[in-house]
Amino acid sequence: MADKGEKPIIHTLRDALLHFAVKSKKLASPLLEPFGRASEPATVDDDELTALRSKLLRIRATLRDAESLSVTDRSVQLWLAELGDLEHRAEDVLEELEYESRRSAQLEELKLDLLRAAKNGKRRREVGLLFAAAPARRLRRKIDGIWARYEEVASDRRKLRLRPGDGAPRPAASALVPSSAHPRGCGGLHGRERDAKRVAALVRAPPDNGRGYAVVPIVGMAGVGKTALVQCVCNMADVRSHFDMTFWIWISQEFDVVGVTRKIVEAITRSRPDCDELSTLHELIVEHLAGKRCLIVLDDVWDDNPSHWDCITAPLSCCAAGSTVIVTTRSKKVAKMVNPKLYHLKCLSDDDCWLVCRRRALPNINTNIKQELVEIGKQISKKCGGLPLAGEAAGSALSNSISWEHWKEVLENGLWAGSEAKNLVLPVLKVSYDHLSSPLNRCFAFCSLFPKGFVFDKDVLVQLWTAQGFVDAEGDCSPEVIANGYFKGLVSRCFFHPSPAHDIGEGKFVMHDLYQELAQFVSGNECKMIQHPYSMKIDESPRHLSFVDEESYSVEEMHLNTFRGHHDLRTFLFIARTEQNQEKMTFRTKIPSELITDFECLRALDLSNTNIMELPKSIGSLIHLRYLALDNTTIKTLPDSICALFHLETIKLNNCSSLTQLPQGIKLLLNLRCLEIPHSNIQMPSGIGELTRLQRLPFFAIGNEPAGCGIEELNELVNLRGHLHITGLNNLDGAQAATANLWNKLGIQKLTLEWSELTNFNKPLCDPQGNAVGGISDRQGPGFNAAKDQVLKCLKPHSDLEELSIKHYNGSFSPTWSGWLPLDS
Repeated sequence: MADKGEKPIIHTLRDALLHFAVKSKKLASPLLEPFGRASEPATVDDDELTALRSKLLRIRATLRDAESLSVTDRSVQLWLAELGDLEHRAEDVLEELEYESRRSAQLEELKLDLLRAAKNGKRRREVGLLFAAAPARRLRRKIDGIWARYEEVASDRRKLRLRPGDGAPRPAASALVPSSAHPRGCGGLHGRERDAKRVAALVRAPPDNGRGYAVVPIVGMAGVGKTALVQCVCNMADVRSHFDMTFWIWISQEFDVVGVTRKIVEAITRSRPDCDELSTLHELIVEHLAGKRCLIVLDDVWDDNPSHWDCITAPLSCCAAGSTVIVTTRSKKVAKMVNPKLYHLKCLSDDDCWLVCRRRALPNINTNIKQELVEIGKQISKKCGGLPLAGEAAGSALSNSISWEHWKEVLENGLWAGSEAKNLVLPVLKVSYDHLSSPLNRCFAFCSLFPKGFVFDKDVLVQLWTAQGFVDAEGDCSPEVIANGYFKGLVSRCFFHPSPAHDIGEGKFVMHDLYQELAQFVSGNECKMIQHPYSMKIDESPRHLSFVDEESYSVEEMHLNTFRGHHDLRTFLFIARTEQNQEKMTFRTKIPSELITDFECLRALDLSNTNIMELPKSIGSLIHLRYLALDNTTIKTLPDSICALFHLETIKLNNCSSLTQLPQGIKLLLNLRCLEIPHSNIQMPSGIGELTRLQRLPFFAIGNEPAGCGIEELNELVNLRGHLHITGLNNLDGAQAATANLWNKLGIQKLTLEWSELTNFNKPLCDPQGNAVGGISDRQGPGFNAAKDQVLKCLKPHSDLEELSIKHYNGSFSPTWSGWLPLDS
């Protein structure tokens, strides 16, 4: 047995050998193949990996092609679903192989540090198991399973190729009824009197666009009544008398320049033209409209190509002064293309929506109904969210029987639970969905995980979409830029609206209840939202799962063991309907360690607003995880195993007041783009500067410990944006402050610089090396103030900063750069 003097030598030798092993693996890893043999799964050769990637590309291409087809054959739909499942499994295996090639090269050094810090044998055994490699046999079985499943699925459809009979191109407007200048049905508009007067005034107003005719775009969501409003305006006496001629052309989705021009000619001449030459068609328009004041309605325009618009309207300059073109559209992009000054038609009030509903439910206006039926009807119509189309659908459902029992049944079962109302409304809304690109289809369907009335945070949605791989790469654009473009596209098409309860700059949006119904309809079994405790069991196997808070949840603890076995789950979210404070934990639950292990394919995990106090160490097995949210929990520490989640892009720890430090190995999360920490007192380890992809870092706490985070680590974080709050500036001198190079952080909009409060100056303070410095009596002299002045001088931000806040700075220096900044001290 070695004596006591030999033990330090043995430990030193062991550490040196381990250190050499780590360094050698790091040096060797760039020389290995992309999924090389740095770890155990060397049983998978390069040819097989290449073949697997190739099959994955073919599967994706087949599924993307299928998205443009209208497939009604149930067997084909099932086959496509199986193909989608195969796509996900292949993605997961390829990613797991990549992870294993990186694991040993990147985690051994952290493992060595944790072993050194281990105080007992139990802790050393835990560390030893913490970053263990996945068994090669398990990966081998997964790959073999994919090949077998591929052969089985491929044999059904000629090696992954859709047959011509499997589907036809999606019909452009199967759910839309062509419109004309004459209103359908009987009765006037309810609640649109003010809108009609305003639009009539715009129609008669002189043009202000430099052309001889005015363009009035009217935009609104599907079913809001754009067509009905314009029909009403066109039939107003003062509008009819203002124009010599009125023409109505229904455009819809199929936008062909020649085809639309032919429609205009047919409306003007009342005969179908027998030529397809554009110049001849233009001459016909000029011949019939020259010198006449015309009102031309282009109803339901979808095409947002400016050159197409210019070509269609080119001959209209021959019209007499005072002519007007009205354009109705669901797209703000289309509306702004034809005229930046658009008219946005909003939903009706609940009272007006009830009048629409009552007119359809009781065609005989003289019918007297009891007040109790009126009250039920008003409650039902309130669920229509002010949408006239929904009000009419509700009225149709109620018209089947004017009885208390029937109306009560419609109210309690949900208006959209029955097929009649749903069949009248959803197909019209789905036309908007079908018009979206494939990435936007996926992003919108994902929103079915959120309840009606939910206030969406744009940034959170962007992070979740990115985590799920919904964002297609586009050149050098970052995923956030592309995903933000997706969101803007959905807003412009009226899928989202700014939340009226929030300022426009807060990025908060709401979705109409009927669009939420549409999201649940199109997502099918992919997404499942649980709103009631008695529906905890899931018969299907969704890929995305959410829990929405109910009052009953807070009384009884939720048991999540019922979800064991859902290995394919990619999203697991706890969703609070409203913003929560820390005193109120919405969900009472426990997260079993085995449950985390079961969710091996998880991309997004949100345990916010739960009463959890710690994360299971098994979270390190979620190697695909991109998004982790723990907002408003009493969690005290993050397990070291979290540092093995190389794909993590977002960590949200807002309002976690019990959390005091971040894991030592967080610097290994090189893909991290958002790190939202709870407060400025949290201990940040060194190495944060290695996370060069970080874009959101609200707090940056400068440590006064040797292993703490120094301000120089900000130098490499050039992608930071939004708000940055730097604390602990009392630990710096000017030279150290200059290393932050705040001037090159061009994405930062708001900057807060904070020194320690004066009331805390009697506490012992340390310099950046951890050495004690003088107390308050030594720090009130000119030397101390001069040091602070120099620190502030060296923290110069970029000149486009929107807001600067300086806290607890009692120096005498006002830097020259502060003159051109919005200072808030």
